[in-house]
Amino acid sequence: MKFCGRGWGVKRKAVDTNVILRYLVEDPSEINPEFEGVYSFFSKIEKGLILVELLEIVLFQAYFVLISFYKVPRPEAAEKLQRLVRFKGLCMSKKDIVLACLEMLQTENLDIVDAYILAWSKKHGLDGVYSFDRALKKKGLKLLKVK
Repeated sequence: MKFCGRGWGVKRKAVDTNVILRYLVEDPSEINPEFEGVYSFFSKIEKGLILVELLEIVLFQAYFVLISFYKVPRPEAAEKLQRLVRFKGLCMSKKDIVLACLEMLQTENLDIVDAYILAWSKKHGLDGVYSFDRALKKKGLKLLKVK
């Protein structure tokens, strides 16, 4: 997962939510001609021919739009995004945590922020969190008192 041209002087560009959504939800046979380049674009990213940076906030927004606007079931939305995050040319600073988060969302009834907190905590050996959210406690994190 250490590809992405770090340290090689390779310039990356960020990718926005609307580009990701076009790729994930549009039917190639019915897509507006304005957006049809999205398939070859992501094919190049998948092969590592293009390097793009995906910010966590963009991924979170894509997940939210998939489940709320497009009515994609949560596990399916997480699986689609997980597949995308694994593309060779898709760079993320916390890719391992994001993949663990998306894995949880496929099997657990959690919101994406709770899944991310759990994945982050596990990676960094944290056992507590300042929160009132009992879902985190049920998953093994100690809820710390806010005083």
